[in-house]
Amino acid sequence: MMDFVAWKETSREYLKKGLPPQALLWSGEQSSLFDFNIPDDPKNIVLSPRVPKEFLELAEFAACARDPDRWNLLYRILFRLQHENSKLLNVLVDEDIHRLHLLSKSVRRDIHKLHAFVRFKRQIINEQESYIAWHPAEHFCLKLGTPFFVRRFGDKPWSIFTPDESAHWDLQTLHFGEGMQQHEFEVEDPFDDVWKTYYKSIFNPARLKIKAMKAEMAPKYWSGLPEAEIIHDLIRNTPKRLQDMAEANTFLAKVPATSDWEEIRTAAKNCRACPLADKATQTVFGEGPLQTPLMIVGEQPGNEEDLSGSAFQGPAGQILNQILQELQFNRNKIYVTNAVKHFKWTPSDDGKARIHKKASGQEMHACKPWLEAEIQKVKPTVIVALGVTAGTALWGRLVQIQKERGHWHTQSPFAPFQILSWHPSAILRSFTEEERQIRYQELKEDLRKAIDKAFN
Repeated sequence: MMDFVAWKETSREYLKKGLPPQALLWSGEQSSLFDFNIPDDPKNIVLSPRVPKEFLELAEFAACARDPDRWNLLYRILFRLQHENSKLLNVLVDEDIHRLHLLSKSVRRDIHKLHAFVRFKRQIINEQESYIAWHPAEHFCLKLGTPFFVRRFGDKPWSIFTPDESAHWDLQTLHFGEGMQQHEFEVEDPFDDVWKTYYKSIFNPARLKIKAMKAEMAPKYWSGLPEAEIIHDLIRNTPKRLQDMAEANTFLAKVPATSDWEEIRTAAKNCRACPLADKATQTVFGEGPLQTPLMIVGEQPGNEEDLSGSAFQGPAGQILNQILQELQFNRNKIYVTNAVKHFKWTPSDDGKARIHKKASGQEMHACKPWLEAEIQKVKPTVIVALGVTAGTALWGRLVQIQKERGHWHTQSPFAPFQILSWHPSAILRSFTEEERQIRYQELKEDLRKAIDKAFN
């Protein structure tokens, strides 16, 4: 495979001959002329090409990109620098320059991932202690990325394999060879358990942000990380750990020890267990008959619910009412509430509106005693959990609506039957009309199942 050094030498010769980019076709192995009879153009001949240092720095990284057109791109820019505009690199809106920066940035990021996520495994090879690792590199980044390991771990021999290539350090020389597929890399190391223990110790459930975690440590890298084996369990157990933390820190609502419903509702109005109460207008408690077989649990009040003091009164409530009307079912027969009792919001840029903000795990668990009090009073046969927050509060773990929606959950102390479905706000936030219709019909079907189970 052609590397950057070979490309530079070949490009210099082509520039001296005056060959334009359209006369060449670069591949991963070599370059070739479209037409060997193309004459040298005296206007294009460059006896001593002058190449900006910045271009060489960018090109060295871009040359490692997994892009079959990278060599053509680099020569085209190089030719344009000589004959079109010596300041071309400053024209960031130029299509070629923009692409050059994107490729370079992507390779740099891949090298960063290489440095961060390689996990060496100790092996005894030919009676010598060695360390080997496998990494799912996105680009051909070993030649640029592995000198880092020579500086950091140069006192031990090691090898790093990727699907395309490998790097080997023998205490004196860094050399490169063929790659290896992951299924061929069957190596175990007792030290893997140390990584798991360490990761458990630094995992903070209160700061869990799954999207941010996956952005920094994409799941495609998890297969090479021993600690990744426990990530799913840590995520699923986060709600329970947050609840334990909340209870330990007294960050929990205090429900009066009474069966008097009005006394419980009054206490809820004065709840200050979490900071949400300081910005909300009022507590939004549940409403509906206290002896009903069906309860609907949403996520948290919105702006209109916060102002009115009643659950499901805003746009999401209108969707719920519309579906119930289509099912020819009276909403007054259902007890409707939310997992979180206060409206969490942030001001809009102009300060004229209150923008809904998702409640944190601690805020959700601080409110849970109120939800438990409602369930204990109503004693429903069926509970419909609308949205992730509601499902998490009821099931004690992070739920996945795409996978778990529409299935009966019967292993719960709260009700004999529970079912998870879309929150009406998810319908309102749908990106396309098709997606909106699918979610609408799925919620409608789940509510139909719940009504049939509760009342028939």
